[in-house]
Amino acid sequence: MNQGGDALLPSEPAKQKYVQSMFDRIAPSYELVNRVMTFGLDARWRSRLVDAVTGAGVDRALDIGCGTGDLVRELSRRGVGVTGLDLSMGMLAIAGGAEPRVQAVGEALPFSDSTFDAVTSGFAVRNFSDPRRVFAEVARVLKPGGRFGVLEVATPRNPLIRVGHQIYFSKVVPVIGGLLSKDHTAYRYLPMSVVYLPSPQEWGRLLVDCGFFPPTRIRVGMGAAQIVIAERRAA
Repeated sequence: MNQGGDALLPSEPAKQKYVQSMFDRIAPSYELVNRVMTFGLDARWRSRLVDAVTGAGVDRALDIGCGTGDLVRELSRRGVGVTGLDLSMGMLAIAGGAEPRVQAVGEALPFSDSTFDAVTSGFAVRNFSDPRRVFAEVARVLKPGGRFGVLEVATPRNPLIRVGHQIYFSKVVPVIGGLLSKDHTAYRYLPMSVVYLPSPQEWGRLLVDCGFFPPTRIRVGMGAAQIVIAERRAA
């Protein structure tokens, strides 16, 4: 985990304010940049994530780090009553839609215990100030047996794909993001922010420690992204 040695990778005390300001700035172009830099595949990955957490008995869901509302809309299309939560008011203002939106941080969710049947989060874990606290809060607001589904970036296993992905993610994505958003700093931070992500082993330890069964990890996009699914244990 990064300790804040790079100005673009702030340590925990400064990270929340830094991330909030960054996403406020890039909100108007956020969806466009995502579609372009993933060649539209991010929409498929989000759909697959929703497939994994929804089903019979899932009536109410929370999307943490909802951004402009991709997962909120996908859940709503499945007939799930969903609340979107984000730190960035700029993102929430762009999102629109009739679903309720809340400005708050994942480390302190403003909901009662066992409120939701499912919780999702797309490309947000590396932006949390304290992932452990977020996972513990998710476990608190999630009903026993409910599922927590996360979509995040990952590093491909195949050496050749990994090299190509590294070049694309670290060199090409900042250029694309900078041109489309007019914010080159933000799209230099986003590829670098993978250092904040837990390793596959850490994912499992953190989630189990916070009240979940061992998670299932699904690689997508030739390993460039991952879907992590964990079920809430009974208290």
